[in-house]
Amino acid sequence: GAFLAKVLQGGTERALLDRLKHSFETVRHVKPEASRADSAELYVLAQGFRGGG
Repeated sequence: GAFLAKVLQGGTERALLDRLKHSFETVRHVKPEASRADSAELYVLAQGFRGGG
C-alpha cells in the first residue's frame, strides 16, 4: 500500500517521517515545482506498507 499527504512544515514533520519509515519500505518528501519558495507545504509519499505503527 501507499500513503500520500500534504504536510505543512513547522517543526513536527520530522517525527511524522520517522514514524512512516517504520511502517513503509520507502518514504520521500517532495516540494512541488509549482509551490512558492516561501511556502511551508511539502508532500510526503510512503510506499510499500509493511505493517506496524
